[in-house]
Amino acid sequence: MSEKGVRGFELDVHVTFSRPLTVAEATAALLALEGFTVELYRPHPAALVRGTEGEGPDAVPGARLTGPLRDPEAVRAGLAALLQGPARTVEVGQRGFLRSTDGRTEWMPWRRNVVKSRQDTTALTFEEGVRTVLE
Repeated sequence: MSEKGVRGFELDVHVTFSRPLTVAEATAALLALEGFTVELYRPHPAALVRGTEGEGPDAVPGARLTGPLRDPEAVRAGLAALLQGPARTVEVGQRGFLRSTDGRTEWMPWRRNVVKSRQDTTALTFEEGVRTVLE
């Protein structure tokens, strides 16, 4: 008998900063959303052009945060803080996943996309399978 993995939904947040931040700046900005796994995006070393200011190996143009949605109000407040500060756009939603017994995660495609104004964080419903883009 084979062991089964786990399926469910987790909050998936992609943040694009208005300018590349340092690792310290990005980490400090993302503290507005506590309790999530953070993955900082960085340019691939082969894509870096020498002499390009603000785009060195430590430049962080964006980040991804994932984890269970525990407190929707705290997430809404954190997203509002990011959008009033260093974030240009935020994509957020409850995304379906399949996690195998060895820990690999496969993310399901979004069922629907919704675009809202960056001031509409209070209207976020966190509907499963729906990605909301706040710009």
